[in-house]
Amino acid sequence: MPTLKEIEEYKAPRWENLPDIELYMDQVLVVLDKQLSIFKRDKDEKIITSAMINNYVKQKITLPPVNKKYTRHHLAYLYAVCALKSIMGLSDICMGIGSLLEGRHTAEVFDMFCEELDFALSKAFFDDDTPLPPADTKESRLLRAVTSACANVLYSRYLVETMTAKEQGDGE
Repeated sequence: MPTLKEIEEYKAPRWENLPDIELYMDQVLVVLDKQLSIFKRDKDEKIITSAMINNYVKQKITLPPVNKKYTRHHLAYLYAVCALKSIMGLSDICMGIGSLLEGRHTAEVFDMFCEELDFALSKAFFDDDTPLPPADTKESRLLRAVTSACANVLYSRYLVETMTAKEQGDGE
């Protein structure tokens, strides 16, 4: 589990920060492992593996790579799937992403998701009282709901872990 300092310093990647070159599978795994580090329960946990990506392609959750290379679109989609899979089933994630993408570019939706995730983490972990932009559309309410749930799951794990560590320390 990440430390409070790591969570405080974490900033979800934005479209412009995703590599704009095509990547092979091993490169995709390195990039996503780093970007998804706060979702790990421990440093050795694999948030995403090549087998998972291959299954997501087979299940048509994400588009197949072109000539075994993955683009920013793949990275954005896989980031969102990995961030949300602890709170939603894959079919719900895909339907939600699909509805958000209607009439929008992947970059716009990805940046909206990451911005909401940053807000949600700040609220959950640090009781940040900064006013959020209004969630005045179905899409913005969906993003707010899923990112809040995601952040609250992480915060709950953090609390359980710190309480368990304290109890184990008190018992020694």
